[in-house]
Order: sequence, then C-alpha cells, then structure tokens
Amino acid sequence: MLNNWQNEYRVKYRIAFIHDDGRSTVKFDEIIIEGQSTEEVEKIILARFEHDDHPLTGSPDGWFGRISSEKLEICQISKVWEY
Repeated sequence: MLNNWQNEYRVKYRIAFIHDDGRSTVKFDEIIIEGQSTEEVEKIILARFEHDDHPLTGSPDGWFGRISSEKLEICQISKVWEY
C-alpha cells in the first residue's frame, strides 16, 4: 500500500538575536511542519533556518541596522496529527 501522507508536528522554537550595537533579545514562535519523524522535522526546521529566503520570524520590533547573529534553539517537537 502506497502512503504519501505525512504526520504533522508542532515545533516550538526561539531565536536569539544580537545586534551590532550589542543589544540582544529572544523571540519565541511555533510552526507546524509535515514529516515522517521528529528527527526529520528537526532537520527540516534547521535547513529552513539556515537556507530559506523566508525567515522563521521577523526581526525584533524597533531594530534597525544590522543584526550580527541569530541563534535558533528548538524547544519542543510534538506530533499533532498522524495519518
């Protein structure tokens, strides 16, 4: 039997931002991602953070200029739907 359906996982994460002027802040967010396992979903979210043209979250409010670094931390991955 062919099964093209994938499970859905909720990924809760935070991104730490450091501005060129030394300010820092952390933004928390979550996203639903389809995948076969939590390991696959973790790889997908890390690849998206590192290489995707669409950021996982916007820059902190009121920040202008250059952000010198961003660090992603995955807080929790939980299955929300299983096919």
